[in-house]
Amino acid sequence: MKEEPYTMASKTEDKKADIVVAPPANDQLPDYLRDQSFKPEDNFGSEDVFIPRIKLLQGLSPEIGSFPEAKVGDFWHGGADVSLGTSFAFVIGDRRKKYLLSTPIADGQGVLARADDAMHWDRLGTWQVKLKDVKKPVTWTIADLSVEKSGLAGWGSGNPEDPDSTPAATLFYDYLVMCVDQPDLGPAVISLARSSIRKAKRELNPKIKLHLDAGRPMQALKFIASSVDDMANNQPYKNWSFRASGFVGKELFDQMRQYRGALANFKVQDEAAPETDASGTGDTGEGNF
Repeated sequence: MKEEPYTMASKTEDKKADIVVAPPANDQLPDYLRDQSFKPEDNFGSEDVFIPRIKLLQGLSPEIGSFPEAKVGDFWHGGADVSLGTSFAFVIGDRRKKYLLSTPIADGQGVLARADDAMHWDRLGTWQVKLKDVKKPVTWTIADLSVEKSGLAGWGSGNPEDPDSTPAATLFYDYLVMCVDQPDLGPAVISLARSSIRKAKRELNPKIKLHLDAGRPMQALKFIASSVDDMANNQPYKNWSFRASGFVGKELFDQMRQYRGALANFKVQDEAAPETDASGTGDTGEGNF
């Protein structure tokens, strides 16, 4: 029988597919909670939950000043607020590519529109946007819900008066993952954009495709993410690096299979602020290389 992926409909039918953080072990619970189970009594659902990100900390990352243990070049789990060090093992349950149309931090408008399927915007509109080092605001317009027809993902769209300007919209690769050595942290998202997109295209996505072409699901694959030195505009920064590391056990594989399609129903923590902004590249990662 064909195995069905996670969908919004299946969420109500198969509770195992919902994204949850593992509860504390029974011996960590107070006496009044031991061996008991309580059903939710409110109307909060998946739409009210942000899935935490695993970030690669840069010099400008706010965590550096907020947590004594946070160091440049460390991976940071935003849900548990803990460092994963300069490398960690992970397995992927789901992935997607998307576009966000968001303004620079100084502009303050935040996310203007999104295309979670990387093909269709969720709204029409026209916005005046203040860009760094550009005297007058530029105009970004979505007159067609097609990302391609809107032109905002193409070069020259960031500043219509500069044909060499970077795209107005930012491409993201989102991977719903579990830390293999710390599954108690629960699911989190690796969200790559700009210069880290190239790393995914070179080092992660080809390895996934190799197994998919051979009929092996990506939920069986174990990867290692490492923090590496990189350079852009004569400025050093930290970037991602990926390598394959064999296969995970069946229990974790079965668990991750339940997360297929789950990213369609959850929001990602701080999704409009990729840590690779610290590189200052403005690089979409979509060029030839």
